[in-house]
Amino acid sequence: MVSIGTCVLGLNPRVALAVDDGCARAEVDAAMTAGADILEFRIDRFQDMSRAHVLDVLGRCNGFPRIGTIRSRLEGGGWKDTEKARLDLFEAIMSHVEAVDIEIASSRINRQVVECAACQGKTIIGSFHDFHGTPELEVFQAYIQQARDLGVRIIKFAAHCSTRAELCRLAGLLLNNTDKHLIVLGMGNEGRISRFLFPALGSLVTYTFLGTPSAPGQASLDETLHILDLLYERNK
Repeated sequence: MVSIGTCVLGLNPRVALAVDDGCARAEVDAAMTAGADILEFRIDRFQDMSRAHVLDVLGRCNGFPRIGTIRSRLEGGGWKDTEKARLDLFEAIMSHVEAVDIEIASSRINRQVVECAACQGKTIIGSFHDFHGTPELEVFQAYIQQARDLGVRIIKFAAHCSTRAELCRLAGLLLNNTDKHLIVLGMGNEGRISRFLFPALGSLVTYTFLGTPSAPGQASLDETLHILDLLYERNK
């Protein structure tokens, strides 16, 4: 069993809400009351990524389970500064979030981020994103091994699906790794259904958004909650 703050994962499909610094606290409160479980702060999409502003935004949502994500441009994020500056910001936010998301392939800083998070008792999500296609299962297995060697607690995979065969490949990834604490998401139109069905196969979290989508094929909060409520008996 793993958790992000007070949110226990694995019992029910959990919903992470991606937000940036343009979302008002009232919007966040309404979304969490409606049924979202976790806030993912996409800091790489903030209009102002200065340390003071980022900490102020995180502080406004104290009390909710929070993931701090500073996504690399190499995996679809908006971070434009150096890796040293990204590491410094990860270290600055660590005491203001319950979890951090760092790319498994970010070899220049991922070990330091994991060590910093572990020292403060934060949950570590190691992620991999492919916006162009779905790799073969051997590629995913190699990333799983890398993540485990790093000390990552939760492993997140998001890959673009152009065919039903690619969607099934992601499903197979889940079914073959039921003990690995995976989050698996298909992006694009063909992958859209994964956001609702993969929790039944063991994917711990599905993602939605406030404002603009953070990934292709992502459904709105209202749509996500409606479909999950039809498919599952979710308990906060």
